[in-house]
Amino acid sequence: MGAFNKYLQAEVRQISQRERLSADKAFLFWFAINVLDLSEGDAREAISIEGSNDKGIDIFWVDDDEGRIVIAQGKYSGKLTSQPKISHITKLESSLNWLSNPEALRRDGKADLAQAADDYIEAVKQGYGVELWFVYTGSKCPNIDKHISVYNQNRDNIERRRTFRHYHIDLLQATWEELEGASRRIDSDEIAIVGNNVFPFEGAFGKAMVATVQGSEIVRLHEKYEERLFDRNVRLFLGVRKGSVNAGIAETLRNKSECGNFWAYNNGITIVCDDFSPNGTKVKLTNFSIVNGCQTAVSLAQSKKNNVSDVAVLVRFIAAPAGIVDDIIRYTNSQNPIRTWDIASQDRTQRRLQAGFEKLSKPFIYLTRRGARPKTDLNKYREGSKLRQIRVDIMGQYAAAFRDKPVLAYKHKAFIFSRYHDEVFPPDVRVEEVLFEWICGDVVKEVVQEAMGSKKETELRILKKGGTLFVLAAMSRILSLRNGATYLSNCSESPILGKATLSRIRKYGEYARHMYVQAVMDQNELEKAELATLVRQPDFYNKVIARVERQYEKDARASEWLKEALPPINLKGN
Repeated sequence: MGAFNKYLQAEVRQISQRERLSADKAFLFWFAINVLDLSEGDAREAISIEGSNDKGIDIFWVDDDEGRIVIAQGKYSGKLTSQPKISHITKLESSLNWLSNPEALRRDGKADLAQAADDYIEAVKQGYGVELWFVYTGSKCPNIDKHISVYNQNRDNIERRRTFRHYHIDLLQATWEELEGASRRIDSDEIAIVGNNVFPFEGAFGKAMVATVQGSEIVRLHEKYEERLFDRNVRLFLGVRKGSVNAGIAETLRNKSECGNFWAYNNGITIVCDDFSPNGTKVKLTNFSIVNGCQTAVSLAQSKKNNVSDVAVLVRFIAAPAGIVDDIIRYTNSQNPIRTWDIASQDRTQRRLQAGFEKLSKPFIYLTRRGARPKTDLNKYREGSKLRQIRVDIMGQYAAAFRDKPVLAYKHKAFIFSRYHDEVFPPDVRVEEVLFEWICGDVVKEVVQEAMGSKKETELRILKKGGTLFVLAAMSRILSLRNGATYLSNCSESPILGKATLSRIRKYGEYARHMYVQAVMDQNELEKAELATLVRQPDFYNKVIARVERQYEKDARASEWLKEALPPINLKGN
């Protein structure tokens, strides 16, 4: 058994035990985090739609940041030998019919799925693309691949911005290898070029060459290597949201009179490799990957029946040392907008925080973009077997919730790093404050996670809707009421990371969880509306937090209870 197989089986077991999920659900949880790049909280919600099993939906997620709707079905086998059937695919396709009719779902007693259908309809109105993902732990099935290929070639699906993704065990392994830093680019191949008009160039980075390649040749590469072709790309295909760059590409390819202008309209494709050698009408490449142009390549592959034989595309081949490949990737990826937190590394406050976390006596890796770990020895960041590291997108959610903006954190993560950045990360915020917010967020995540394994159905329904973020907001309010509005002034690293503080924070987290759940139940009883709709509304949160405050004030009258249940927090150093 290979290393990846052992890893995946162990991960599924560990997630199953930790999250109290079946093996199938645990696999979907892993997939949502590692392939779809969701946070744990988002992944937990995405896999937890009630009543969805018989509709072909295992994962449902509206990705506002990328303008896409993700609907997935997964098949997990403990021996990693899943054998999918065409019926699985057709059921996933038919899920769109159910999502187009929320009232039918409500009549069928599937309230959660009906709310997902409302979200689906609204997102489609806004021009979001639809991505259907079929993922399974078995070898690639040719019949499934053929069926999906036909679906993606269907003109109606192209025009309605619907794409189907086929994710089998080989692609799961490729994803794992990339995350582990062990990914392999394509060993070698030859790419046909148009004529012998090539333009070589050499510089401090190494050597490069510019050539023209037929669209059909890009399609051949994609069909042969699938997503391995984009091993070093910062993102895979983003779908064809209305008005997006990809929608423009698709429209040009469909237009017989325009497709001949594709070379002039398109920014081209960039391929990095260890070496290249032109030989007549072909270029031999070793250890190569497309690092910019994934959107172009996949659009060509999906439109292979739409004039791609008449299409030519500009291709740059760059043979550069590994040390600057990441910079080539970053600077060449500008045709499609990257997520707002991807550019946080350039913000003055974020750069200061990154440096501050590095200078702590127990330094943390502050990840402002994925894969940006320090190139030095990581041992100084280890706490036992784990790395002390903070992802900036999750930190933004924690910080927003801690600063009384849980609705923003839950539904509008992208805005945290744009219009609300200075409110969530004030220019004068101290790294110790941000560290405390992170520790509180992590503790609350554990507290909520434990409750999610209970058999209390009402509590489960409440907490799976952004529970970590809303409980964190409630906890922040209680911390302030109990310890005074200025309790974070002059806080220092040592007490924040001390065992005594962590133990006390956990008590606040458990109390906040109980208070939040009870307050939501009471307020929901008054408003008589679907919970998934209510938690998105700032007015509902304000009513809930007001209930939490009133209950705390009643409880705090019992001074002996208060000392034990919510002991004071002292974060000042000696």
